[in-house]
Amino acid sequence: MVLILHQQRLVKRFVSTAFAAAVLLIASQTDHIVRAADKLELRVSPAVSMAPASVVVRAIVEHDPDNRVLEIVADSSDFYRRTVVELDGEHAPKTNELKLNDIPGGQYMITATLVTAHGDQTTARRSIVVMPQGLK
Repeated sequence: MVLILHQQRLVKRFVSTAFAAAVLLIASQTDHIVRAADKLELRVSPAVSMAPASVVVRAIVEHDPDNRVLEIVADSSDFYRRTVVELDGEHAPKTNELKLNDIPGGQYMITATLVTAHGDQTTARRSIVVMPQGLK
């Protein structure tokens, strides 16, 4: 019984340390906005949350007559979502928002890719952490 309690304490300490390390790593990235040649800006919030999480992804696209497609991908080991938005050049909305609801725990790479009429691509990336349920 004492051995089991000792193992549980070690696991809790390890998980707490891993969580703190993840929070410090993300917090050390002082600029939470990724700019890709000033054509595309990607904002993802929150950067750290608990599962099941709701995350808001905002892709801000500078108006340009050549803008045609915006692709947003959220990817982790247990979750994948891809959204493709057709853009009407300079008449397209500047901000495109995607809400991810009830996403499971994991480390996520959020990617936004802007494609022009000439096939040129501009990509912005952000990573977020969703802590699994049951961690205290």
